[in-house]
Amino acid sequence: MDERIKRSERIRSRKDFSGLYRKGDRIRARFFHLVFRLNSLGYGRFAVVAGKKVGTAVARNRIKRLARDVYRRHKGLLPQGLDLIIVARPETAGAGRAEMENGLLEAFGKIAMNIDRTR
Repeated sequence: MDERIKRSERIRSRKDFSGLYRKGDRIRARFFHLVFRLNSLGYGRFAVVAGKKVGTAVARNRIKRLARDVYRRHKGLLPQGLDLIIVARPETAGAGRAEMENGLLEAFGKIAMNIDRTR
């Protein structure tokens, strides 16, 4: 499996963000909120969001970098054709790498179970 994140695998447009926020399902994890929905593209897309409530710019960028890395290495756990927004919560700034990774992997499992139930 290719672990790179291609440009086409990123949610970039305002239209895509707002549509996903409006119509997507949500899962709350310890350090993140995840908004997701199946798309008709045949491949998954994602974005990571960390607002100013999370912390300084350094903390926000660290969180986004770690979340992208977890997604990149474990995107095979998610169903094909899934749009996903990972939203960092303020508690994330104090978390270690292992805690964040475990929290995201647990949330990925919940998403996979939720998608399987709806199919």
